[in-house]
Amino acid sequence: VVLKGHTQGVSAVAWAADGRTVATAGDDRTIRVWDPASGRQITSLPEIAREGSGGPIVDFTADLKVVAINDWGEITIRTAADGKVLVKIDPILDRGQKSAFRPGVFAIAFSPDGKRLATAGSVAAVGGRHGLPGSIVSVWDAETGKIVHRSDKLSTAASSVTWSKDGKRFAAGTNGAGGELPEAGELRVWDAETGKVLHSFRAKPAVEPGEWVSVGDVAFHPDGQRVAVPVTAGSRGTPAGLLIADKAASVRVWDLGTGKATQPLKGLKTSVTRVVFSPDGNRLATAGSDKIVRVWDVESGQDLSALAFPDRIAAVTFSPDGKSLAAGSKDGSVRIWEVPAAR
Repeated sequence: VVLKGHTQGVSAVAWAADGRTVATAGDDRTIRVWDPASGRQITSLPEIAREGSGGPIVDFTADLKVVAINDWGEITIRTAADGKVLVKIDPILDRGQKSAFRPGVFAIAFSPDGKRLATAGSVAAVGGRHGLPGSIVSVWDAETGKIVHRSDKLSTAASSVTWSKDGKRFAAGTNGAGGELPEAGELRVWDAETGKVLHSFRAKPAVEPGEWVSVGDVAFHPDGQRVAVPVTAGSRGTPAGLLIADKAASVRVWDLGTGKATQPLKGLKTSVTRVVFSPDGNRLATAGSDKIVRVWDVESGQDLSALAFPDRIAAVTFSPDGKSLAAGSKDGSVRIWEVPAAR
């Protein structure tokens, strides 16, 4: 099924927990709800954000009844049916009015029960020795808008945030820094109850001058004991997404019990920007700059299928039963596939 209605790129795709509907959000500042079997649009919510460069950052609760929308660094939590504002949140606690850097929010995520909202992005103040803005990952009460946890300042901007299936942990990935004072992107995992950092992993032990190494997305395995991240490396003079002999794009999976990392996927040739586990944890879907969604067997690393798109892919997610996969593209379309089972 191909879902057509958005007039600009699709940035968010979510299945309802019962699998009966799919919600999407796009740079056209609309939210749309669909029947995934027929491709029929059920309803839409227009003008969810102000006009301007880029589109809003959106996340839905598991039942798709409530939506959080980040619009130019201001977050509203609304009912998805009619857009009624329930809560307003100012997620940027350090606006640094005298700084040259503009703070921002790059990722938001509801906890599985919908009671909390995590935000990740950048602050105006310098975060590391490289002279770039650092970041803060925060957790908010979704009913009151009050802050629950605030992380220490991370060295570089956080581009992703997610929760474990049981809601006991949340994790974020950072972009890293290049130039003369490079710094590797990192993965951090926090305890959702206490806000304490449980794990901190660098994408690479050391980064050479001119090199950059980024952790662009984060996905918890359903067992809560493993976390997958896409790691992309490059160097000065090399266009982003292209590889040179001593650099690589990979998906790394950290075991939170042992602290050890594996690279289960072989043969990646372009950068990966999105990763997501299937509900049973046996498959992993990746999307990258080659405009293809690939589905992998987690244990064997075997490439099970390659699903081509006409444009870059910004969002990808499995259905609750794991039998289908939906992905949204920069061309405004959403495609739903039946995906193969792990072997």
